[in-house]
Amino acid sequence: MAERNRILVVEDDPMVSEVIAAALDDYPTTVVTTAAEAMGQLRDGGVRLMLLDCTLPGGIDENLIPEADRAGIPVILMSGDAERMATLTDEPRPFVLKPFTLASLLDTVETALASAAPDRAPGPPP
Repeated sequence: MAERNRILVVEDDPMVSEVIAAALDDYPTTVVTTAAEAMGQLRDGGVRLMLLDCTLPGGIDENLIPEADRAGIPVILMSGDAERMATLTDEPRPFVLKPFTLASLLDTVETALASAAPDRAPGPPP
C-alpha cells in the first residue's frame, strides 16, 4: 500500500478547490470533482485525509464515506448547509461550513490529522 500522505479534496467548484489547495500548500494534495474519482483515489491508496463537499454533481456514492472509514481515513465534510452534512452519516464528523475562513479550514484539518494519528504532531508530513 502506498504511504498515506496526501489530502484528497473532493470539490466540484474550481474556485473553492483552488483556494483549499493553496491553503494546504504544505501538504501533498489531490483535487477531484466527483465521488467516483474520489472512490478511485481511496482504492489507489496514499490518502491521509479526505475533505468532502456534500453537494457534488451526481451526488455522493453511498459507499464513499464507509470506504474511507474502512481504510482509516478521516473525512471532513464541507457544505453551506449544516443539515445536509448530517444526512450523509450517522457518525459525528468534523465539518467546515461554507463560506469558511482559511484559519478554520486549517484548524479543522490539523485537528483531524492529529486525532487520526495521536503519536504524530499535526502539520505537514516530514
